[in-house]
Amino acid sequence: MNIIERNPGVRYRELLRLTNSSNGVLSYHLAELADSKIIRVDRKRGVTRYYPIHISTEVSKIISHIKNPVSRHILQLLVERGSCTLSEVATLTNKAPSTISWYLQRLLEAEIVKRKPVCLEGIFYKSRFYSVVDKTLVINVLSKYVERSLDKVVNNYSEIIDDL
Repeated sequence: MNIIERNPGVRYRELLRLTNSSNGVLSYHLAELADSKIIRVDRKRGVTRYYPIHISTEVSKIISHIKNPVSRHILQLLVERGSCTLSEVATLTNKAPSTISWYLQRLLEAEIVKRKPVCLEGIFYKSRFYSVVDKTLVINVLSKYVERSLDKVVNNYSEIIDDL
């Protein structure tokens, strides 16, 4: 439970690694926690993530996407810039437009990002602007759940010391 509290949205394999438990033991305890309504199990597109029960579904939706570095980068760009076209996001992330399109589609389906047509002087263009639906919520989730570089160094150092 402590691992899930510290790392909401953690996947099963990561829990296996972090707890050093056997598959059966971990499955049993996760089922008990879920049955007791202490954790929420979220299964989407063949991916299972575990959340403390106090984290809302809106927040857990965003957490599941920021676990991926490309989605996280896209969201950070959209928060910073307000809105961007697909080609702008592709250029700024240094990723192929097809890759960005795939991630943007997932963010649209999750209703984290919205799109609107580009209209200049009454003419609608094929391009579309993408922006975050709830900027305040996304900013809060990014600031609370994205581990900063300094945090990673401190955590890695702590683990090394603990192993000694």
